Amino acid sequence: MSLFHRLPTSRKVLLAIYALVLTLCTGFIAWSHDSTYSSLRNASLTHLGSITSTLAGQIEGSHVQRLLDKYGSRGSVIKNTQDAWYYVIHDHLRKAAVKNGLERPVLVLSYDSLDQELQIVATSDDKPRFRERFDKGQGHLLGGYFKGGRVDPEQASALGDLMAFDTIVDGKGRVAGIVLAETPLAAVHAEAIHQLWRNIAVTVGAFLLLGLLLFTSVGRWLRQQERDHSDLLARHGHVTDSIQYVRKIQNALIPSPEVYAAQFRDFFVMHRPKDLVSGDFHWYHRIGPDRCLVAAADCTGHGLPGAMLAGIGCSLLNELVTTAPERDPSELLHLLNQRLIETLHQQGRRLGAGDGMDVALCRIDRATNEVLFAGAFRPLYWVHQGQLTVINGDRRPIGGAHHGDDRHFTCHRLSVKQGDRLYLFSDGYIDQLGGPEHQRFMTKRFDDLVMHHQHLPLRDQGEVLERAFLDWKGATEQVDDVCVLGLEV
Repeated sequence: MSLFHRLPTSRKVLLAIYALVLTLCTGFIAWSHDSTYSSLRNASLTHLGSITSTLAGQIEGSHVQRLLDKYGSRGSVIKNTQDAWYYVIHDHLRKAAVKNGLERPVLVLSYDSLDQELQIVATSDDKPRFRERFDKGQGHLLGGYFKGGRVDPEQASALGDLMAFDTIVDGKGRVAGIVLAETPLAAVHAEAIHQLWRNIAVTVGAFLLLGLLLFTSVGRWLRQQERDHSDLLARHGHVTDSIQYVRKIQNALIPSPEVYAAQFRDFFVMHRPKDLVSGDFHWYHRIGPDRCLVAAADCTGHGLPGAMLAGIGCSLLNELVTTAPERDPSELLHLLNQRLIETLHQQGRRLGAGDGMDVALCRIDRATNEVLFAGAFRPLYWVHQGQLTVINGDRRPIGGAHHGDDRHFTCHRLSVKQGDRLYLFSDGYIDQLGGPEHQRFMTKRFDDLVMHHQHLPLRDQGEVLERAFLDWKGATEQVDDVCVLGLEV
């Protein structure tokens, strides 16, 4: 009689199950190799898509068009620092490529209707390739160029690379180009093979060691671990989807920068969220042919909590100005404070309940050349006849339970002239850490930037402010959301 037949029935059953599981696991490893390869490819495409989506939101379509209009011939941009617009775009691409460890350069492409080809506008590489023809996948890319989206995975695989792109649009919604990121398909295949061998080694080792343990206990533990891991991935996926959806909602609530063109000769909007969504927002409401309300607000926190509070703030302002359009800014802030406290149920609380916002709010009347301003912890910068006047807001926030429920704000009345400039901003710009000694940017540097570049049009001054911010920040993480609004009366 063989040794197997002399074993107890329980051991026979355990060994039989163990052998069956080992056989199944061997087949599962072979099957999972194909699944892993497909998952890695899709994950790479998703990752590339997130990079291009972020960059498409950061790069101004008008900057791309200006570069193409300014430099009409191939190779006319020879250095990254040759042009301020090219420098800003290149800096975005370079940082994205470095941060994500991409092997291939990130590119901005634009379609040349004369040559009927996609041409390179900017690259994350150190050497520009301005207006060079981009030969790879012209047909696949052009198919979605004017619609937006990404290259189909099967088509991208056929090209030997994985690539994704998002369209760059200007202020009027026209496609100015695409931002494209790619990674070699061979690298994904090599990673899949690496994971296959690793899975085989782990499986063999685990079965050799765990074969001495009771199969039921080990199986129960493994099943629980798998459930926990799946739940974690599912929760992470839900959170990511939720944040992307909140971003869409926030983009719908916050006005497009181009709305300011209806009533202002010149303007700029610098809005740089720390995360995908922002706790800072700018706001605009037209109340007549020559009158409007504008605001810049800084909500408590950033990311998803700050974005939720910003959404509430935008909605309350829209509601208040609809029901009481003739109220001056101080009265609107008074009402906004009351409504926010009611909305967040902060009445009568003295501990906690610190959620709120700092707001700078102006009513601008171009017919009478009058500006009314009220602020909650935020100032108004007024440049009049070459002189900077800082009008500080009241030292009390909107919302929160630390300053009482019934708060009143001071209304400042300004007589302005054509060409005067107004600046409203959150504290994210001046609080940014960086520079050679890793210090805050500080108000003094911001004031100097505003005054030293008054000779520039506001759009160009906005680019100077953004470039100065990026240079100061360098490789340091952005510490807070940033919102700066510049208007010429």
